[in-house]
Amino acid sequence: MNIITSNKDKVLFTPGPLTTSCTVKQAMLTDLGSRDVAFIEIVRQIRQKLLEIGACSPNRYTAIPMQGSGTFGIEAVVSSTIPSDGKLLVIANGAYGERIAKIADVLNISCHVLRGPEDKTPDLDRVKKVLEANLGFTHVAVVHCETTTGIINPIQEIGEISNDFDCKFFVDAMSSFGAVTMNFHDCYIDYLVSSANKCIEGVPGFSFVVARTRYLRTNSRNMPEA
Repeated sequence: MNIITSNKDKVLFTPGPLTTSCTVKQAMLTDLGSRDVAFIEIVRQIRQKLLEIGACSPNRYTAIPMQGSGTFGIEAVVSSTIPSDGKLLVIANGAYGERIAKIADVLNISCHVLRGPEDKTPDLDRVKKVLEANLGFTHVAVVHCETTTGIINPIQEIGEISNDFDCKFFVDAMSSFGAVTMNFHDCYIDYLVSSANKCIEGVPGFSFVVARTRYLRTNSRNMPEA
């Protein structure tokens, strides 16, 4: 059965996939093999462009395309970067902060959720007090733009606090990357996840991780940062 009833695209206003532009659809009309020189070059350009959008130094960060949704990218970071003896603090003021905590729970990762009102940004003093009172946290996670409300959380301040307590900082920037200016260095961001089908107007089904390069290396703890 043909489900296409009109040549005019439906305008999507959902928290998930957004309307895809004609230029993006046209770019998908050419078939390429995964080992083709042209395909490899396109992937290289995409990774480079993602770093440029984030104003990231290629000497410090790298972009990793993921063959799955935004949630897939979140799970990839949580499951791959937090060791078995690690401890995660999730700062949640909406459904997507809770999603990170749920993923950690399913993965049996030690996790504490600092919950706050959905119409307010996190209380930074509470964040400090939790980190002071609960020694052993290794990672802090927060959603930059909480999609359920659109509220913008103060990732620079939270990143500074995380750094003060020697915690790696993980940002879910699903609804903000490419639209809201951020400085990875000033925010002490170690891992950031976003999705192709949000602000950069790509197609659904792809996410990407921008990660501090030295943490991806086996001997990263012994290597100075470039």
